[in-house]
Amino acid sequence: MNWTSRERVIAALNHREPDRVPIDINPVPGFYVKLKQHLGLQIEEQQDMGFMEEAIPHPKVLAALGADLISVKLGSSKAPRRPPPREGLVMDEWGVGLERIHQPGGGSYLEPVFHPLADAMLDDLENYPWPDSNAPERGEAAAAEAKRLYEDTDLALVGRFGGPIVQTAIYLMGFERWLERAACEPEFAGRLLDKITDIQMTLDRIGLEAAGRYLQIYKISDDDIGMQTGPLYSPAMFRELILPRLRRRWTAAREHLNRVNPSCKMMFHSCGGIRQFIGELIGIGLQVLDPVQPRAAGMDSAELKREFGDRLTFHGGVDEQRVLPFGTEADVVEEVKRRLRDYAPGGGYILAPSHYVQADTPVANILAMCRAAQEFGRYPIT
Repeated sequence: MNWTSRERVIAALNHREPDRVPIDINPVPGFYVKLKQHLGLQIEEQQDMGFMEEAIPHPKVLAALGADLISVKLGSSKAPRRPPPREGLVMDEWGVGLERIHQPGGGSYLEPVFHPLADAMLDDLENYPWPDSNAPERGEAAAAEAKRLYEDTDLALVGRFGGPIVQTAIYLMGFERWLERAACEPEFAGRLLDKITDIQMTLDRIGLEAAGRYLQIYKISDDDIGMQTGPLYSPAMFRELILPRLRRRWTAAREHLNRVNPSCKMMFHSCGGIRQFIGELIGIGLQVLDPVQPRAAGMDSAELKREFGDRLTFHGGVDEQRVLPFGTEADVVEEVKRRLRDYAPGGGYILAPSHYVQADTPVANILAMCRAAQEFGRYPIT
């Protein structure tokens, strides 16, 4: 059988073994430019990288790497942005001001520095100018792009429509202020999360109604609830403040998917050591976990596969903290072989870096990762 990328991903998601483990890659713009230059691909592209500054690789780039998945996002709202409080800031649609930070190793990113709700009270949440989540152009762009990619390529499609809940609260308030008020003023923190959840649910609905029929994965959210040394929140705070909002949103998204595309799987992104929360996340609908950061506490790949592998597909796992940016090509090959050995048997694994590929990552190491995945990721895994 000659497997297409889409068939390969569907098999992995359903815990079957295709011809080889699927491959995915999500680069920042600085790395993506280097990658295209290295591959000799001169492609005219106009992309909205978003405020997280993530490039969606062109299908020709993915073909050169042997990668199998591509993302589809909502179009941007055309509503005017609020004026910046000072020169040099870029404003997002939530009213957060971001400043461009240039990295010593190359590339740059947008850092939130103006937090409009840092000192807000409960009444302020009712009067705040929230984003217009119902802008019709959002769904029209996603529908057209998803249909084109589904019909013109054999890639698996990952929907990325609504944004994060907790991470948006952090941007609106600032990280320290958010943690303080989440701990000391749970009523305010919960009301803020409810406001954000309502908006993200609307974006989920618009995207799924427009393009859900074409998707193999719906990435429901990017909410970091872990850090390098373990969970970022106590079990009580996670269960009382965060989990109910995730459950409400995920339940609604699953209902939309059950109407338009029941076979589509739901993915959640969280960096860090979140092992103690995984069982509860599965309980509210988690099917694919990204990015399974291998150097975080409790995230040993063999142990995760043993504990959750019958209920979960793992996406990611290849160390983007040390091995991909700083290791040799031989180090990368050994890293890939280890993740394949731990995660791949029986399906349920999509190999990818354990976060966005950063601008200082050597192109040669990403090419080594993809070559090793194709060579050593063929089933049966030895």
